[in-house]
Amino acid sequence: MRVLQTQYKFENRSPWWDSHQMTMAEFCNNNKYLPLRFSVFSYTNSGDHPKYGSVVCNLKAIEMLGDGKLEIKNKNNKVTGSIQFNTLKMDMRPSLVEYLRQGWKIDVSIAVDFSLSNLEINDYRSLHRVNSNGDMN
Repeated sequence: MRVLQTQYKFENRSPWWDSHQMTMAEFCNNNKYLPLRFSVFSYTNSGDHPKYGSVVCNLKAIEMLGDGKLEIKNKNNKVTGSIQFNTLKMDMRPSLVEYLRQGWKIDVSIAVDFSLSNLEINDYRSLHRVNSNGDMN
């Protein structure tokens, strides 16, 4: 499954791509050890784009690289280039399922306000008004 395809860089032996932001679920299905394949192709105007090479690693290996590079190898296992990640930022926001798997307990509280001091729900001054587009006050 393709996660990301970057724009083409024409006639550039040391291309530089802008950073891309995506969730860990999109990038590696929230699994730092999931094998990821990075492939580099030579763009041609028609037909297939020849592959320079590729490298397979996982997010954990990329984290451990620091300023290191991943070697790209062709089908004959010859090094044809490298990929370097200049910036890697991970914002770890666990999903609800991850919280539950780690043993977290969730308590739910529901409150109903029966006071009439907040006016009718249709009144524009009501604290409990629901707008016509569905947004709450």
